[in-house]
Amino acid sequence: MLECCLYDVRCRLSFLFPATVIVLLWFDPVGTTVLCLLASLIHELGHLTAMLCLRDRPACVTLGVFGMRIERRPTQRLSYRSLCAVSLAGPLANVVCAVVLSGEAATVHTVLAVLHLLPVTSLDGGEALYALLCCRLSEERAERVLLICSVTVIVPLTVAGVYLLFGGGYNYTLLMLAIYLILRMFLRRGH
Repeated sequence: MLECCLYDVRCRLSFLFPATVIVLLWFDPVGTTVLCLLASLIHELGHLTAMLCLRDRPACVTLGVFGMRIERRPTQRLSYRSLCAVSLAGPLANVVCAVVLSGEAATVHTVLAVLHLLPVTSLDGGEALYALLCCRLSEERAERVLLICSVTVIVPLTVAGVYLLFGGGYNYTLLMLAIYLILRMFLRRGH
């Protein structure tokens, strides 16, 4: 892990990230990987912009195989509404780009925004829903409601992924997404 400090924010780069990007670029002759990387960067810049507007400087920004992770400072507390705004800022940045752009770039931004707006634990939609629920419910009840929403979304995604794998020409991407979301949900519950 390569690490540096930029304006008192720790920046970390996993050595697997550039290797993964190189492999993806190698097997992508049409350039979709570049569009996805740019859309992801804009998405994360949306989160960072919202944090900075709310005077919530990140403690650490990590770029790893599964994307960018922004860690907040434990000493800074945002209201639940502000946390919701930060969570929704990434998908909003993608929606704005989808409206402004056209063709495949607009499609990539739209898919990324819709994916992240799903009310699933560890996705932006799930984080925003949790924050809004905490405005009205205890954190424990909000967590339970979010778990129910997550399962309600992940089960049909998994079924559709299995159908696409065996009934739709062996397309495994949706099933891999569902498995990834299930793993993220269990890993988060383990913390």
